[in-house]
Amino acid sequence: MKQRLSASRYPVPSMLLASLLCASSLPVLTAVAQTTTQGQAAGEAHQQRVYDIPAGSLADTLNRFALASGVSFTFDPQEIANQQSAGLKGNYSLDEGFGILLRGTGLEARYHAASGSYRLEKAAPKVILPTVRVESTTEGTGSYTTGLTNTATRLDMSIRETPQSVTVITRQRIEDQGMDEISEALDQTVGLVLSKSGPTGSDNNIIYSRGFPLENYQVDGVARSTRFGFQNDIADMAIFDRVEVVRGASGLLNGVGQPSGAVNLVRKLPTTEFQAYVSGKYGSWNHQRLEGDVSGPLTESGNLRGRLVAVWQDNELEMDRLALQKDILYGVIETNIAESTLLSFGIEYQHHESTGGDRFGAPIFYPDGTRTHFTASTNLTPDWGYHTRENLSVFSTLEHYFDNGWRVKLDLEKSKREYDSVMPTTALADGDWFLEDVVAANRWGGKPEQDSVNLHAVGTYHLFGRQHDLVLGGSYLRLEEDGLNYNYSEEPIDDLDALIKTGKFKKLDVSPSGGGWATYEEQSGAYMATRLKPTDSVSVILGSRLSNWETRSDSTSAGGGVTRGTTSRESSVVTPYAGIVLDFTDYLSLYASYTDIFNPATVYDANGDLLEPAEGSNLEGGAKLAFFDDKLNILATYYKTQQDNVPEYVPGPGGSVNYGPTGRYVYQGIDGTETTGYELEISGQLSGSWQVGGGYSDNDPRDAKGKPRLTHVAQKTFKFFTQYRAHEWLDGLSIGGNLRWLDGTISDWTGFTQGSVTVVDVMARYEFNSQLSATLNINNLFDKTYFTSIRNEGWFGESRSVFLNLKYSF
Repeated sequence: MKQRLSASRYPVPSMLLASLLCASSLPVLTAVAQTTTQGQAAGEAHQQRVYDIPAGSLADTLNRFALASGVSFTFDPQEIANQQSAGLKGNYSLDEGFGILLRGTGLEARYHAASGSYRLEKAAPKVILPTVRVESTTEGTGSYTTGLTNTATRLDMSIRETPQSVTVITRQRIEDQGMDEISEALDQTVGLVLSKSGPTGSDNNIIYSRGFPLENYQVDGVARSTRFGFQNDIADMAIFDRVEVVRGASGLLNGVGQPSGAVNLVRKLPTTEFQAYVSGKYGSWNHQRLEGDVSGPLTESGNLRGRLVAVWQDNELEMDRLALQKDILYGVIETNIAESTLLSFGIEYQHHESTGGDRFGAPIFYPDGTRTHFTASTNLTPDWGYHTRENLSVFSTLEHYFDNGWRVKLDLEKSKREYDSVMPTTALADGDWFLEDVVAANRWGGKPEQDSVNLHAVGTYHLFGRQHDLVLGGSYLRLEEDGLNYNYSEEPIDDLDALIKTGKFKKLDVSPSGGGWATYEEQSGAYMATRLKPTDSVSVILGSRLSNWETRSDSTSAGGGVTRGTTSRESSVVTPYAGIVLDFTDYLSLYASYTDIFNPATVYDANGDLLEPAEGSNLEGGAKLAFFDDKLNILATYYKTQQDNVPEYVPGPGGSVNYGPTGRYVYQGIDGTETTGYELEISGQLSGSWQVGGGYSDNDPRDAKGKPRLTHVAQKTFKFFTQYRAHEWLDGLSIGGNLRWLDGTISDWTGFTQGSVTVVDVMARYEFNSQLSATLNINNLFDKTYFTSIRNEGWFGESRSVFLNLKYSF
């Protein structure tokens, strides 16, 4: 006998009824929420939504899933009698959800157009179905938010369930705003400020969050060293699905780091169906960019899949004689070596070169104290300067899904980097440090290599009649870097105006001076975190990490003799993590979290010695709201960070570059620093056609005496971008706008003050058909003139620029 169960507007009674019918062991059970056409079913099969289905019998979980999905589903309970399921929690499409629930059963859900329903049938023989990753992707969703993130704790939680501030820059937003580099994405993130004071690829562009530099980078959850060259600060966005930013301390997974936060770049994955696109971008200052992406199954069964992304870019910049060239190649293949085991292997390569000189920008004041009034195009330095970065990473992952819902993942990566910078600067005569105008030149280069191993397992367990989540993991990182010593040279300038106009000046000697240096670093650690659910409305997240860290720098003389440096070591450092989330309604949660801070220094004092580690604590709390199945997230949070021995750069006389006896910048440790502040953020959809992302942040960093710190960095910011699919006006049209406001700043070196800055960007996209589209971005619409950095020199923000991107999808 067949029975049809209809889902009403009251889902809880319907699910209870489905459970009762299942328990009665009716010979055939059908859960029906609504009838779908074949076209609707095809769309729903790939549309993602958030599920929260508890563990139980397989029959019960399948019924709950069908009702929550709004589809008709027919099966015989005898086929799955006595089988249990770990449930389903997270953001999944219909196909993904069925795949996870039925993994290991030899069964699959097939759609039948004639009846408009899904049926439980035996899986096709001798075909290995692609394992469904428990990972949310934003590509193709059109959304500005995501239903699943694990960057904070490695536990699979929605943004609302995570007891920290989390922002996700999705694939759709990356494309809408034309973000080609990670710095552009972070500059649009709530609470982050880009202090840009040099060409892309130099070490002068710092992202600040909550009063500290943002140095912790991860790629697919694998932490990078915080040393220069490994922070992925020039990563091209073409190879990533999204960027997840956790503000606040991130020591649970990173082990070491600033209380500013962590950036996790999530790579694009191979797809189970063929897809490809090519795009060409042209814009201001002869900006040329070609991008291609092809993905899909490599075998008929789909058990082998691959993806290849390539980018070529060549562009000039607003500053005279400054240019950028880069080449990107990313490839990854993955295969199901068993039905529940996934193996992947990939290569990521980037060559990046900024040419044309200037490193710091133009002085804001002449030595006599009068304003210089240089423009954004002014370049005071010779044309033979450059910054070259080359990155090559080879990575592999092995992931296994157990029938009880647990999964274990092993990540292996070897990454080789090389950077080489020739950095000419022009110093104006001040009668003290420089008696005449001079061109000075340094060279800085290194070849760091990093090996990483990460292993973690995540799943659920039962205690006191409740289901809880648990993650166990460990990581190991080893870095080696060697470099040469180079000559420092300076020469007086005969004609400054001619240098500014032509960039012609004899090449100074920055050849190897003999000898060099080598740095070694090791990090290892183990961590555990659990989410306890004492009630349905209360989550308590407890975790801790045990970390070991050591580093050593050796020097080599011109004759080849090696002087072994002193090893700095920290062992068995415990970093606790605690958080609580209280669900007051189906939409509103209150949360609080606490964690310690441990950040070994990678900079040196005036004696050439490594600074002591910075230590402190981070506390935050607030409210989160989620609407439309987590497709709209709203955050309000307050935080307080305390830290000792915070590294702070010590400038030389008159603001000159200060190098210590080892040839590296001189820093000092500052105790008693404290940062308080709050953030308001909204991201996601207001309707099916309207996406928003942005918010306000107010940050107040102070030293031990209560004096404001980082006054040259904006501490109050407002950023808001919105995109609307205006198909009712013109079919295929989407429009958007972006407003960025930064409060006034003051240079702690020169006293120069810049008032608040407001910048407006606009975009429009027209889809000629399902394959061809054109996107127009106009940045700094009203051509606002401002500085992005105001220390001794000033680096100008980009003037009005226009870019057109044509994209053809296959």
